Amino acid sequence: MLQERPLVLSFITLFAFYFQVAAQQAKEDSLRQRRDQMTQWAALRYPAMRMAVVEVETAGSAHYTSQLYGKDFLKGSMRPKSSVRALFNIPVLTSGSQELSVLAAYNSQEMTLRKTVNQAPQAQVNDGTYTIQSLSLGLNYKRTDTLFHKPLIWGGTLLTNTSLQSSYVRATGVVYGVIPLKTTRTTRIFAGLAVVIDPSNIIPVIPTFSYWHSFGSTPWEINIDLPTRALLRRTVFSKGLLSIGTELTSRTLLRKIDQPPFQGGFAFRDLTLKNGVTLEYPVARKVLIGCSGGLLYTAQYRMVDPGKRINDYVVGVKRDPSPYFNISISFLR
Repeated sequence: MLQERPLVLSFITLFAFYFQVAAQQAKEDSLRQRRDQMTQWAALRYPAMRMAVVEVETAGSAHYTSQLYGKDFLKGSMRPKSSVRALFNIPVLTSGSQELSVLAAYNSQEMTLRKTVNQAPQAQVNDGTYTIQSLSLGLNYKRTDTLFHKPLIWGGTLLTNTSLQSSYVRATGVVYGVIPLKTTRTTRIFAGLAVVIDPSNIIPVIPTFSYWHSFGSTPWEINIDLPTRALLRRTVFSKGLLSIGTELTSRTLLRKIDQPPFQGGFAFRDLTLKNGVTLEYPVARKVLIGCSGGLLYTAQYRMVDPGKRINDYVVGVKRDPSPYFNISISFLR
């Protein structure tokens, strides 16, 4: 009996240690699960918090008219056959309240022109499919400080934009700051300012404002991020997010053209309003998939000399609204 006692005590000690480790592991798993849920919640509502996003979009045909240096140019039917965007924001250095990340963005736009009527014979543009591809690389510096006893997030981004179809490169930059005005369980309000270092930008200084509010016991919430979107949202399928509203998106692609009357490097800039429905859902711990559709309205599409103001455009296009469909996959930190 005396010889069996140490063995029994050993098993008791072993089981005690096992349950302690199991309890600690369960606690860590619970904390990780909670952290993952918070990360998914934030990434679903604020896409800037995602590490990578890849999306493919197509739109229907619509009638368009255009001007070349203020005079009638092309008209006919235009269809954005496919647009591809791939955005990456990867942290490379984190120290205290500072973070340095590498940015990369690939943009491709394939446009089909039909029933083209050319009212400027000096420009040889006909029916067909035209593709523009650009790559952007950059660095983003972000820091958290305090201002008037409130946390302040500020930083800057430096980007180099390159045409993948010609040897044309240009640099742009942004300096920004954001401060929270109210943060509760049901309401979050932020205000900020962004200074765009780009001669062709319409507004060099852009005020920003973000408002999120959950309507109590209902599943609905409102998300307004000025100047980019206004959405009414609700949770669906326990983890997914359904959004209804308007989003403003912009894109700048570069290409060098050596065909009269165009000579040199140009930026193709579009500003579009997407009115529709979006559904996103987490399919894995760090992966979201999404789809959206609705009506696309081209607020502005211009071909400009990047060194000049956007209003001093070479070609301006007006395009009727058309339906669009978008699918995406996102990866979280």
